[in-house]
Amino acid sequence: MKRKARIIQISGFRGILLVIFIATCLAAGFIGFPAIIAMYSWNYIANVFTLPHINVFQGILLWGFIAGSIYLMNDKKKFISAFQVQSPKELSDEDLKAVLERARIQAQAKILNSMTLKAKDLKDIKFESAKSTNPINNDVADNDKESLQQHNTDKIEK
Repeated sequence: MKRKARIIQISGFRGILLVIFIATCLAAGFIGFPAIIAMYSWNYIANVFTLPHINVFQGILLWGFIAGSIYLMNDKKKFISAFQVQSPKELSDEDLKAVLERARIQAQAKILNSMTLKAKDLKDIKFESAKSTNPINNDVADNDKESLQQHNTDKIEK
């Protein structure tokens, strides 16, 4: 056997024509012919069940869908299935504590967010800190009442 044997020699215009010929044959054999068979099969079934007829381009799409489906179904490593049964993984005590802590933090964040949204709707009222030391019994000063009433009437007029 020769050490420098070339199986396919691509040299010059003749080599380029050979590559084009090989590519055309592969495309016809693996894409075109099955697409035409898929198109004729679909159109035959379409006559029986009153479905729309398809052309060659749609036959290529149908063949691509069929070939892709077969490829995914046969290759178990690349096939992602929602139907695979997996045993549920049990959480350890640390994982469970982490999940519960995260849920508690999210609940607190939800409460704070709702309070922030509600606070935007409330009107600003200034309290006099000198009238009372009890924050519950603080009264609104007279001048603040007047400014608040003026502010409310301005909003109503707008």
